[in-house]
Amino acid sequence: MRNLLFLIAAALGALLPSCTPANRVVENPLIETANTRTLDIVKVELSDTATVLHVNAYHRPKNWIVISSDSYLQIPARKFMLTGAEGITPDSLFWMPDSGRASFMLRFPPLPRGTKSFDFIESDCDDCFKLYGVDLTGKTEYPEFPEGLPRELRKAPKDGPVPDPIFAVGETRVNIHLLGFREGMYKDMTLYINSMLTGHERKDAPIDPETGVATFKFGQYGPSLIYGNPAGPGSMHLNFWTAPGETADIYVDLTEKGKSIVQRRNNEQPKRAPLYSTGTYGALNTLFNGSETKTIALDTHTGEFADYRMTADEYVQMVASKYKLLADSIARSGMSSMMTELSLLSLQQETLNAFANSRFFLEHNYRSEHNMWDRNAKPDYEFAKLTSENQAMLCKLFDINNPKLPMGVRIFEYQRAALAPDIDWAQLVEATSPLADLRKVSSLPSKAENDALTEADLAALRSLKNPFYTEACEAIQARVRRELAALEGKVKIEETPDVAPDKLFDAIVAPYKGKVVLVDFWNTWCGPCQAAIKANEPLKTGELKSDDIVWIYLANETSPLATYKTQIGKIAGKHYRLNEEQWKYLCEKFKVDGIPSYVLVDRDGNSKLRNDLRNHDKLKKTLKKMIE
Repeated sequence: MRNLLFLIAAALGALLPSCTPANRVVENPLIETANTRTLDIVKVELSDTATVLHVNAYHRPKNWIVISSDSYLQIPARKFMLTGAEGITPDSLFWMPDSGRASFMLRFPPLPRGTKSFDFIESDCDDCFKLYGVDLTGKTEYPEFPEGLPRELRKAPKDGPVPDPIFAVGETRVNIHLLGFREGMYKDMTLYINSMLTGHERKDAPIDPETGVATFKFGQYGPSLIYGNPAGPGSMHLNFWTAPGETADIYVDLTEKGKSIVQRRNNEQPKRAPLYSTGTYGALNTLFNGSETKTIALDTHTGEFADYRMTADEYVQMVASKYKLLADSIARSGMSSMMTELSLLSLQQETLNAFANSRFFLEHNYRSEHNMWDRNAKPDYEFAKLTSENQAMLCKLFDINNPKLPMGVRIFEYQRAALAPDIDWAQLVEATSPLADLRKVSSLPSKAENDALTEADLAALRSLKNPFYTEACEAIQARVRRELAALEGKVKIEETPDVAPDKLFDAIVAPYKGKVVLVDFWNTWCGPCQAAIKANEPLKTGELKSDDIVWIYLANETSPLATYKTQIGKIAGKHYRLNEEQWKYLCEKFKVDGIPSYVLVDRDGNSKLRNDLRNHDKLKKTLKKMIE
C-alpha cells in the first residue's frame, strides 16, 4: 500500500507541470540579473503557440539600440529563437524618441509548460543585451541574501570605528565571488589597486566559468583602496579595502543588476550593489557598499569651487566655511558610526588638498570661466598664494595628524596634498605623519618599479623614522627584478632614435613612408588605453590585416618597466618607451589632451592628431579607406 501511495504521488508530481495553464500572463516578472539597464521585460504572455515579451527600452534620446534577429530565450539545454517582433525591426537601428522611453514586443516559440524562468539572450556577442532568470512563477520579492553567500556573512556587519590603516608589505590574495553568475555573462575581472606609494595599478584575472570566481594575487604596499568591475557591458563597480598579506573573499550579489531595472516602479532609485567581505576590512567593505552611503564632498574639480579673484584670506575662509558646513551635514546624516567617520575622513582628505593646492583650484576656475583648456596656454593673471599663516588654519579645522586619514575614499586627494610644493608639511605635522614622509619618498617607488633604485636612494629611505618605506621600495624592486628576469628575451622595445626631441617623431615614422602609420599614445596605467588596445588588437589579424598599416605605440617611463614589458608582449606593433623630455615634447607638438591619443600618418608622411579615432568604428572605417 505504501508503495502504491508513493507511485501515485510521484505520478501526480510529474503531472503538475502539464497542469500549468497554457495561456497566462506574467506581469512585471522579477529579473535575477542582467548586463544592462536599457531593457526591461514588463510582461510575458505564455500560450501553446507563442511566448511574447513586452519590452520597455530606456536610452538617451536620439540615440539608437539594436535587437538582433539571433535573439533567443534559453532554459536548460534548450534555445527558442526569435520568430517575430512588433514595434521594432530586428537588426535595424531603432532610434530612441525624445522621451528616452520606448516599447515593443518580441515573439518566440512556446516555452514548455511548467517553465519557472528563462534567460533572454540578444545573440551571443559579448556586448549584446542579456537578462537572466526572468521569473514566471509570480514572485514579488527577491531573497534576503544571494544564494552561495556563506552563513557567517548573513548577519549585519559590526558597526564601530573605521579600522586603522596598515603600513606593511605583503602578498595579498583577493577572491571575487560573483553570486548568481552565469557562463557567458563576463569573461574577465579587472581591479585597480590604489595606494599612496604605487598609485593606480591595474590587475586582470579570468572568471572561472563554472564557479564565477576570479582570483588575484599582488604585492601590496600599505593601505589600499581597490576599485573593480567585471569586464563587459553593464558591469558592476566595486569598492573595497584590503590589508597587506591577507586573503580576502569578496562576495558580489549580481541580483542587484536585476533589481536595478526599476523604471517600471515609478523610477525608484536602485540600491547600490551589496558587497560582502571577509578580512580585516570586512565590515567596512560591506557597510560602504550598502545603501546607506551618502556622498558629501567639497566637489573641488567642478571649476566653480573657487573664484580666481580671491585673496589668500578669502580663499581660506571659503574652504573653512564649506568644510564646517559639510562636516555638520555628515554628523546629521544618520549614517552608521563607521560610515560617518569614513565620510568625514574623506572630506578631510579633500580639504587637505584644497589647502595644499590652492593655486591649482584658483587657476582651474579661471580656465573654466575663460574656456582656456589648452594647458600650454598660461593665464595672464597672478593667483593668490597662501601664506604659512593661511595654511596653519588647517590645524584649527581638524586633526591633520590623525593616523586614520589615509583610510578615506579620496586617497589620491590625500596623496596630491602630501606632494604639493606650496605647503611645508614639516612645519605643520608630527614626524610620524605620512604627510611628513610622502614627499621625501615620492619618486622612489617609481624608481623601484623601473629597477633604478640607487644606494643613495636606499640611504635616504633608511634615514626616515618609519621603516615601512624602505621595506616597500626594496620589495617592489625585488619583485620587478624577478619579473624582468622571467621576461628576458621574450619581448622587444624598439631603440628610440638618438635625435633631438623636435626630430624624434619624424625619425620614428620615417622607415614606414609609403604606408599608413597609426601612432598610439598610451600607458599601462590608463584604463581607456587598455580598453582601446583590447578592441583594436583583433583587427590586426582580421578586418585590418595589411602590410600597408603600421601600428606604433608610444608610452613613457610612468609605465612600470616589468608591467610594460608584460603588456607589450600581447600587443602587435612597434613599441617605444620615451623619457620625460621626449614624451612632453611630443604631447605639446600634437596638442595631446589625454590618452589614448592617436596621430595618423598618411602614405606621404603627413601627420595629424586624430582623436576622433577614439571611436572604434571610426578608426576601422578610416584605416580601411586609407589602404583601399
